[in-house]
Amino acid sequence: MTRRSFLELALGVAACGAFGSACRHPADSNAPSGLRLVSLAPDMTETLFEIGAGPALVAVSDYCDTPAQVKKLPHVGTSITPNYEAIARLAPSLIVSEANAAARRHELEALGQTRLLPWLTLAEIAASIRELGRLTGKAPAADALAARLLARLDVAAPPNGPRVLLVLGGESNDASEIWFIRDNSLHGAVLRAAGARNAVAEAIAGPPRLSHERLLEIDPDAILVLSKPSPKRAQTGFEAFHTLRAVSAGRVARVETDEAFANGPRVLPLVERLHGTLRQIGALP
Repeated sequence: MTRRSFLELALGVAACGAFGSACRHPADSNAPSGLRLVSLAPDMTETLFEIGAGPALVAVSDYCDTPAQVKKLPHVGTSITPNYEAIARLAPSLIVSEANAAARRHELEALGQTRLLPWLTLAEIAASIRELGRLTGKAPAADALAARLLARLDVAAPPNGPRVLLVLGGESNDASEIWFIRDNSLHGAVLRAAGARNAVAEAIAGPPRLSHERLLEIDPDAILVLSKPSPKRAQTGFEAFHTLRAVSAGRVARVETDEAFANGPRVLPLVERLHGTLRQIGALP
């Protein structure tokens, strides 16, 4: 997943209630005969392959690049900017994507049955994985995957765990814009499973962007910057904030991993990466 598409999720735009029937369970739990599936969300695409429904895909979104099989499929835009002509030519029987306030639901429904599923919190993602299983006739595999995700991530924040600010790394090594991970997101659950508390524990209205003044007020015990692997990004951008306890104690680190921007089952290895990094910088024993 790209940083841009991940930021769309971090903004909290997924909302089942806004889409009415698009979020209801289908009457028939079996996959339609000759299913021709279009996925317009990278994490849904990965999930479909994970549960064994990948062979039914006839097209994916522009952002889909995992697993390797998707590179051979047509890329037909996104749910916000779909390539209608390309999708229509493929005659899909089912189009799936994440529930997003800007998704072109009505236009997509004219091209085939469309399901927009909530994909923000751990509970939403687990429920939507199960729904994908029902839609594609892969319910047992989907139920098992959702159960594995919940078993690993559905934990309470440790009462005495370090207060960690988890942020998204950008193209530059500065902290001019601080985009943080919401506590109620999938990555918020990953942080809890890693043994930490979210430094921004309260509900935030609007974009999850932190001002420098608010950063100083929060004064986290540790700061972790999620980024894609790159040899050019040695710094985190927070080195200039000398008064922060995390900076003065040397508890700031960049976590470079491909799973950093995943927002589905592929995120599970990130738990150990965060836990190991927190131990490495002395935030956890």
